[in-house]
Amino acid sequence: CEFETSTIQCEQAVHSSLLGDDSDYSVDVEPLPLNQEQLDASVQISYYALTNIDVVAGTAELFLGIEMTWNDERLRWDPKEFGGCFHTQFRASIDPELTNIWVPPFDLLNRETSLQDLPEAYGTVTSVGDVFWSRFGSVKALCFFQGLERFPFDELRCQFLFFSTASNIPIKYNIPRNLTFLGTGEDASEDEIRRYQEFSIVPEKSGIEGNEDSSLLTCTFVFKRSSRFYVLKIIIPTILFTFLT
Repeated sequence: CEFETSTIQCEQAVHSSLLGDDSDYSVDVEPLPLNQEQLDASVQISYYALTNIDVVAGTAELFLGIEMTWNDERLRWDPKEFGGCFHTQFRASIDPELTNIWVPPFDLLNRETSLQDLPEAYGTVTSVGDVFWSRFGSVKALCFFQGLERFPFDELRCQFLFFSTASNIPIKYNIPRNLTFLGTGEDASEDEIRRYQEFSIVPEKSGIEGNEDSSLLTCTFVFKRSSRFYVLKIIIPTILFTFLT
């Protein structure tokens, strides 16, 4: 290798150069490219599991992965000048007191819990200024459930509305129209999965929609109630209790 500087020394030098005392970097200023009227950011939303559905309270809690990517020209550096490191990590947070870099003000509109409540995660920055920020955790939303009239064979529909909370410039969120479903138990049979869950996700009926400027993203999740769960947990115990008494 032609570079003699260690990775640690290289990344420390990058941090000092980009965000040191002599830097004019501000986490409150959006990294709008020159001659551009809007900032582009990519968002990938991954579904991992249903944590809880409360029909009475009208809430749904999901374990999601929120992965965001954008470019910040102020965070570029020449690897040859810093010992050859092509990426490093910075503290990243929506809270300006907890972040070293600017992050898109992306949050849940109909929130019971905010994306700010997700565990803190570092952002990975490459030498060309690309920023990758991934967070994982439970997100709770207020829902106007539809489909309850078919109980216990109902399918409940809940919308998670994501939007840009505050920004001095337009931010366009580029997002795939198909949700990524992970941890849904595809290796097990459907009956095996639903035996221990009251609700299970219906991937083919769930998806993402956005308006023309993509400032509001609607993630629709559809859950099917397990009739087996209802029969085993409610109907049979009720019959047995009635018979025994």
